[in-house]
Amino acid sequence: MLEIPKEKLLWIYETMVKIREHEERVAELFAQGKIPGFVHLYIGEEAV
Repeated sequence: MLEIPKEKLLWIYETMVKIREHEERVAELFAQGKIPGFVHLYIGEEAV
């Protein structure tokens, strides 16, 4: 079984959280009309 160092796992998790926070903020701004056009959100796909 592949063993991933704890530091690497933490970095992966932190990166996924940052991506989710960014996507949620984009969704908010789009809903407020502050981002024109279309947005294609990938919420829930952070680990893919």
